[in-house]
Amino acid sequence: MESDTSKKVYFHQPCNLSFVKIKGNEALDLLDRLTTNDLSVIKPMEHIYTILTSPKGRMIDMLSVLRLDDYIVLGCSKNSLNAVLEWIDFYTFGEDIEIILDQKDYESSLVIFGDNTIELFNKTFDLDMSLLEGKSMYVAFNSLSAGRTKILIINKKFYHKNHYEIYSTHDNIQELVSYFAKTQNFDSILMNDNNFNDYRIINNIPAYPSEINEEYNPLEAGLKKYISFNKGCYVGQEVITRLESYEKVQNKLVLIKALKPLGPDITFEDTIIGKITSHSSDTYHSGAYKLAYMKKKFLNEKNEDFVIHNANDTNN
Repeated sequence: MESDTSKKVYFHQPCNLSFVKIKGNEALDLLDRLTTNDLSVIKPMEHIYTILTSPKGRMIDMLSVLRLDDYIVLGCSKNSLNAVLEWIDFYTFGEDIEIILDQKDYESSLVIFGDNTIELFNKTFDLDMSLLEGKSMYVAFNSLSAGRTKILIINKKFYHKNHYEIYSTHDNIQELVSYFAKTQNFDSILMNDNNFNDYRIINNIPAYPSEINEEYNPLEAGLKKYISFNKGCYVGQEVITRLESYEKVQNKLVLIKALKPLGPDITFEDTIIGKITSHSSDTYHSGAYKLAYMKKKFLNEKNEDFVIHNANDTNN
C-alpha cells in the first residue's frame, strides 16, 4: 500500500519518438538555418527545442536538439521523421553532415516529471545533481543486458512544464522503470499514452500531428519561446516575423471544457470560429477537456457550449 509520506514521481515512455545522430562540422549550422530557435548558442551537453517551419511559416514538427561532443541527437515524431529528413536533405548543399538512422546508443527515452524528480535521481544513483534547463549529464547505470553503461539525463523543460528525460537503449529504459520503482519512499507512477495525453491537454501542450502541423504557425500554438527574432535567416522567418511585428496572428490554441457535446468545428452565430484538435480521455472528466484553435477575435464572445480554462483550473 502507498505510504502517505511517499513522494510522487511520474514516468512516461513515449512510443512515438524517433532519434537520429547527425555528425559533421556543419550539422548545427544547417539546423540553425532551417529552424526557428538560435542553435548557435548551445554548447556540448546542452539541449534546445526548435521548430522546423515551411516557407509559409507553418509547422512541420517540433525538434529536440541535444548537442554532444562530436554529434547531435535529433528527436522528432516517428510519423514526421521522413518529412524532417527530406526537408534537411532538400536544404543541404554540400555541407559536411552525416545522418545515422540506425544508431543504437539512444534508441528510446523516458520522460520523468514531478516536484520530487531530482531527489529521486540523487537517491537512486547516489548523486548530488542539480541540472539547469537545457543541461545534460551522463550517469553510470548497471544494466542487466549491457553491464556498466552510461545513460543521459537531460533537463528539457517540456514547453512550460518542468520535466527531465533519460536517453538510452530500449532495454535500459525498460530496466530503469523497474529500477526507479524499487527506490524507497518514492511512488513511481507510470503513465500510459492516454494518461500522458490527458496531462498534456490539461496543460495546453501542443503535440504532433494534432496541434503541430502545417495548418498552423508556432505563434498560434503558443510556442513563441522557441522562436528567436534576433538570429539570422531561416526557412519561414519572413512570414513569422511579419505575423509577430504586425500582430497578424489570427488563431490561438486554448484549453476548453465542453458543457455539452461538441463537433470538430466550433461555431458562433453560424460562423466557424474554432477547431477542436485534441480531447481528454473518457476517464478524465468524460472527455470534456479539449484543445482547440480559436479565432482570436471571438475569444471574448460568450458561448454556452464551453468555457475557456487556464491549465491550473483543471485541478478542480
